[in-house]
Amino acid sequence: MKKQENISVQQAVLETATKSYVPQTGNLKKGSKGVNVERLHQYLAKFGYFEDKINAEFSGVNLKTDLPSSPKNKEQFDQNTERALQKFQELNGLDVTGELDKPTLELMKKPRCGFTDTAEFVAQGNKWPTNALTYGFQNFSSDLTQGQVRTAIAEALGLWSAVTPLTFTEIPFSSNPHIKIRFVSGSHGDGSTFDGPGGVLAHAYYPPPNGGDIAGDAHFDEAETWSVNLPASGIDLVTVAAHEFGHSLGLAHSTISGALMYPYYGGPHRNLEADDVAGIQSIYGAATRWSGWEKLGGVLTSGAAACSWAPGRLDTFVRGTDSALWHKWYSGGWSGWERLGGVITADPAAVSWSNGRIDTFVRGTDMALWHKWYSGGWSGWERLGGGLSSGPAVCSWSTGRLDVFVRGNDMALWHKWYSGGWSGWERLGGVLTSDPAAVSWSNGRIDVFVRGSDNALWHKWYSSGWSGWERLGGGLSSGPAVCSWSAGRLDVFVRGNDMALWHKWYDGGWSGWERLGGTLSSDPEAVSWGNGRIDVFAKGTDNALWHKWYPTS
Repeated sequence: MKKQENISVQQAVLETATKSYVPQTGNLKKGSKGVNVERLHQYLAKFGYFEDKINAEFSGVNLKTDLPSSPKNKEQFDQNTERALQKFQELNGLDVTGELDKPTLELMKKPRCGFTDTAEFVAQGNKWPTNALTYGFQNFSSDLTQGQVRTAIAEALGLWSAVTPLTFTEIPFSSNPHIKIRFVSGSHGDGSTFDGPGGVLAHAYYPPPNGGDIAGDAHFDEAETWSVNLPASGIDLVTVAAHEFGHSLGLAHSTISGALMYPYYGGPHRNLEADDVAGIQSIYGAATRWSGWEKLGGVLTSGAAACSWAPGRLDTFVRGTDSALWHKWYSGGWSGWERLGGVITADPAAVSWSNGRIDTFVRGTDMALWHKWYSGGWSGWERLGGGLSSGPAVCSWSTGRLDVFVRGNDMALWHKWYSGGWSGWERLGGVLTSDPAAVSWSNGRIDVFVRGSDNALWHKWYSSGWSGWERLGGGLSSGPAVCSWSAGRLDVFVRGNDMALWHKWYDGGWSGWERLGGTLSSDPEAVSWGNGRIDVFAKGTDNALWHKWYPTS
């Protein structure tokens, strides 16, 4: 899989190496002359290494540099060229020789962002005055569908919203969004001409007051071959967009080669590094709307199930040390534990289809599905059959409707539903390595999530018919949990390889991953009792039930 990605990067490097501003030979030093010195000068000028060549649109307010002036003789490698090259080497982690040696030339041949390297962020100038930012598309890349572009852009912006208080909402271009997105080629009216395949892939501009009418805007070179698939078959749009939006939010380039904000493209990089997070949080602060962890006690031998029949009401279910089902609820305050019996061999599942109604499902000692419900009082246990190799998941899209999902003995997803009576079992395929999770955001809609054999998150949905499987990435060490607070909104939670809680959401497009901390010893569980509210539950390392919620106010 990596081979295909490497081919796309190698092709971009070959294309970049032929640009008129990239030197064709190395071993240039003070006193050298000729066309390659002129190319070197063009490169250093293009990316901001001469004082009088910095593009003011890219620069921060009150920009102060110690950069040299541009040489008068462009074919002469003079002291100013040497100083500019030393600055380039310093900022990019190279040996500061002041000579165009092989490592320096090889870096110059790589595709990159068009934002200048020497622009410096100044907090009092380059920061949006609001945390609720909007974005819009003037047009789309011809390489991808509009849906693919929208999803990629939402994922890129989600990386930044996951670690800050920032939110991003798409609005029509005619409504004057904060961040305007364009796919253009060649000269496109901003004074920074694109150069065809390779070379400069994209550029973006700082927030106001810099940039004038193009402040915050992001432009992508339509001459590139953009892709969203992994392994990448072209230039990865998510990676490049996430980098450019860093500039749109006020970040300059990073000098750390592994950071997303490093100026050079080396293939897909769909996550923020510590340097990126520290930089953006120094401007906007950290995301703080999640509560801390609340300990609810108990001694659990399973993960939790949770449901809600009304705002302010929560019902949780777990397996106790006696393998029975236990119940704890919140209604203005937390109850004690209620024993509901049974002998459970997996995590339970629960859902409420209306006020005062709860349906719980478990796997019994016979590996079959069992059902117990509350409607004014608790029923006995109903056996629903099947051969389960996981705990169940359940959702409800309306009163009187239940949809249950399990992993079968063939590791595939299986489905059974209730609508006046129980159906048989429907096989939905896939290869699951965890319990499934399911939610319904409206009548006739179901979204199911699982961990695949690659430990990534996978998604399948029903809307008049079942979709195929969509890969959402991540490195999961648990099954997922999912909830929905409104039509079109999904919030997915998993335990990562660091045993912490991680969050990914859909709201017109998929976000990146948000780390919510904690140390989980079970699959998480999530429920929403109303618009904008999420409650998450998990078993901690002390085998107690722990609770975290959004928002804190």
